[in-house]
Amino acid sequence: MAYNLNLGAWGSVFAVPSVVVDEHIKIASAYHLKVLLYLLKNNNTPQSDETIASALGMHTDDVKDCLSFWVERKVISVTDEVVTPHKEEPKEETTVTAFSVPQPETEEKPKRKLPSATRPVRPEPGYVLKCIASDPEVAVLMDEAQLVFGRLLSNAEIGTLVMLRDTYGLPVDVIIMLMQYCADNNKATLAHVEKLGIQWGLECINTMALAEEKIRQMTQSYSNFNRVSTTFGLKNAGSPTKKQLEFATTWVSTWSFSDDMLRFAYEKCVDAKGTMNMSYINKILEKWYMAGWKNPDEVKDEAKEPAKKSAKKSSKPAEIDTSYDIEAYENKSIFD
Repeated sequence: MAYNLNLGAWGSVFAVPSVVVDEHIKIASAYHLKVLLYLLKNNNTPQSDETIASALGMHTDDVKDCLSFWVERKVISVTDEVVTPHKEEPKEETTVTAFSVPQPETEEKPKRKLPSATRPVRPEPGYVLKCIASDPEVAVLMDEAQLVFGRLLSNAEIGTLVMLRDTYGLPVDVIIMLMQYCADNNKATLAHVEKLGIQWGLECINTMALAEEKIRQMTQSYSNFNRVSTTFGLKNAGSPTKKQLEFATTWVSTWSFSDDMLRFAYEKCVDAKGTMNMSYINKILEKWYMAGWKNPDEVKDEAKEPAKKSAKKSSKPAEIDTSYDIEAYENKSIFD
């Protein structure tokens, strides 16, 4: 296959520094390149981070990250008004005023903060950029993530993966396994990976063996729920809650109830409540499990026994209680 240049598109061109391709193309993301190309094309017009974000359809924080990336590598300079190609000036530092670009930290890797289940602690943009440029593990993680999700990741998304590694203690191979599990279950989103990753971190799922066991348990739980929802005749059950998964695992894996017993309990619940109630069904099945009943016939037979006993009692003449409760009589008021 031959490729030819469309010369019609060369009516307006602009230069790109060779160093971008020679030194930085391997670690630069698509967002880094988008911001740089836009700046090079509009280098004679003052640009703000809001203007760039609006023109490229990006978040302002991501634009700031990208500017920081190129400022750090001395490809661009930021003055009070204009972003320009960088010029070497000895003994003079580049000033950053218009863009408030966060500079990478020069200190060692920060100490791990205590994880929070309600408010994830993401690393600073400068630290993420440093990891992308210098940490081979992050490079591997980025490559695998882009293969799983089928697209390039933004700096914010890369920061989420770095957070799972550094803040929540998940090794790179465990994060990759987690991403693949989500993709296999049609939930290949960074939001879902982040949610499960935080949970794994709090549960100290920090080895491949523990991750494999966790995935086995999760797969079994969803399988149990699918069996229960199918037996109940539920359609479009959606994503089960944690409590629903626990109920299904107890009924199927722990108590080993058959489909017939599950369906019978479901019908009992609907007859009594008029709707399905998982907690009510759990009480029914718990009673049956404690009684050792394994099939609907045993439940029906047991239900007949109280009726027979009640019938026998009603056939006997009622005995009149001639005893008196003296204390109750003395305490009784004439107004009772």
